[in-house]
Amino acid sequence: MSHRKPKPRLVSRRTAMACTGGGLIATALGIVVADFSGDAEPGRTETLDEGGAGPPAKTTPAPGQAWMPDVTHKPLAVNFTPGGIREMRGLVLHVQEGENSLHERFSDPAVESSSHFWVSQSGEIEQYVSAYDRAWAQSAGNPSWLSVETSGFASRPLTAQQVDSVARIYAWGMAQHRWPLEPASTPLGRGFGIHSMGGREWGGHSCPGPLRSAQTGEILGAVRAMNPR
Repeated sequence: MSHRKPKPRLVSRRTAMACTGGGLIATALGIVVADFSGDAEPGRTETLDEGGAGPPAKTTPAPGQAWMPDVTHKPLAVNFTPGGIREMRGLVLHVQEGENSLHERFSDPAVESSSHFWVSQSGEIEQYVSAYDRAWAQSAGNPSWLSVETSGFASRPLTAQQVDSVARIYAWGMAQHRWPLEPASTPLGRGFGIHSMGGREWGGHSCPGPLRSAQTGEILGAVRAMNPR
């Protein structure tokens, strides 16, 4: 479930559809990402996203592909910050808490949320936001992390096809954006992380839930099999 900023008036509309939006479930850690002190005045990091365009990125990420090949490209016109990625720390796993493509939902300006990728239960991959643009997925983590929504519910594990497709996305990020082949446990780390690791600063969620969180090792194992050494 992706999240830009909690707004009580939107909770009922977002909860069933994507972890990008209101409060689904409570969370654990409360760790602040140190890199965001220069992003805006204190306490205003998220408000820069509201108009769809924040300030220019201070650090240009290493060159690499903006759009993953061999997936379905459905660029959004709203609900993202052009050029808003400051660094490439890795990929964050979310759960949709629903089914079917999220492109239509993320195309609604009132939703104010998005993710870079979406993966269906059959393994179809859609990309909505360039790797160099900031999706509105995990609040304070948005400037440093790419995001992937996975169709389904936290009460059910990822399908085998989803595991393989998320691994494909991660393998692409390793090749194009130098993500390390390792799990990330805090917003200050690098690698493959989960929404809940950001705690309050990332919206206060337990997304993607215990079942899907436990599959991060399986996903990294699939990535390793794709890149034998």
